[in-house]
Amino acid sequence: MSQPETALRTPSVPRGRVAEVDVKGRQTLFMTLLVVFSVAVIWLVDISSGPEYGFAIFYLIPIGIASWWLGRRPAIATAIVSGAAWISADILSRTAISVPASIWNGITRTVIFLVLAVLLDQVRRERNALQSVDAHREESLALVAHTLRRSATEIDAAIADASRAPALSAAERDAILELRRQSRNFNRFAEDVLEVGQLETGHFRLNKGRFDLSEFVATLVKETDRERLQLVAEADAVWVDADPERLRTAIEHLLNNALRFSPAGSTVHVSVDVRDGRARVVVKDQGVGLARSHLPTIFKKYGRIETPETRDRIGVGLGLYVVRLIAEAHGGSVSAASVGLGLGSTFTLQLPVAQAPGSSQ
Repeated sequence: MSQPETALRTPSVPRGRVAEVDVKGRQTLFMTLLVVFSVAVIWLVDISSGPEYGFAIFYLIPIGIASWWLGRRPAIATAIVSGAAWISADILSRTAISVPASIWNGITRTVIFLVLAVLLDQVRRERNALQSVDAHREESLALVAHTLRRSATEIDAAIADASRAPALSAAERDAILELRRQSRNFNRFAEDVLEVGQLETGHFRLNKGRFDLSEFVATLVKETDRERLQLVAEADAVWVDADPERLRTAIEHLLNNALRFSPAGSTVHVSVDVRDGRARVVVKDQGVGLARSHLPTIFKKYGRIETPETRDRIGVGLGLYVVRLIAEAHGGSVSAASVGLGLGSTFTLQLPVAQAPGSSQ
């Protein structure tokens, strides 16, 4: 009996992976040609310029390109070729220098080229390793965020069932309130992590709409804490083109931040106005304040500022970073000011002003 034929299958490669490999191959070819062309041009200029000019220092350019884009072996090869080109240029155009001297000078320069090529390649490798670690950390954080959000949803459901139980004691009600507060913290952290991931990678789209910023902020003030938040807004509407959901996230962060770091019972002043063609939301609290050295840090990723007054209330340092990313995505900005520690802070969110609906452009 004849044996059944076995079909040979070629392992399938995802189209995206094929396209990525193809692009990388074209990029490698282009960089290789650029390195060869650069070495040739520098050599031609060097031998035609005469002994009074020295262009050999420019061999560092193709060596740097090879180190950064092609890897260590191409960089070493480029360094050796550049050193040989330097020696030949000396011999051809600088006859006043003896050949042994030109060779010796070329060898010492080639050693320098080799060291620089290896060092630059090492810098590139370290940079790639750090980027890989950073990407892995962000993926891990996103996984934790999804898990926390799911857990927060389950806790909220359990709290709703527990709060309907009859004859709860005061201690039980306090425990339920604490669970609800911690659940909101978990959910806020999860949303911040996921929001940062989308904003940093550009994997998002702003669903913009035109609305009155004063009315929008007034609604958020009522929903957040109508007792402690005092709003002052202009009589006329302040129109903006913005994504309401993302803008809600940014403004809620500013409001909650002011409330969290202010003394219990104190008032946080919120104002909405237009200045220099920019719509502004200004949140001014009477809280722990900021030192001048804190200002460059608070809007950075994981920019946590720990003082004895804030140690128990400080988060992971993503809230204000999210505010900054959202503001910049809208073509706006966010800034902070403070007289000093213990003297309160003022946060200002600025957005481009939009034309009123129905007005002539």
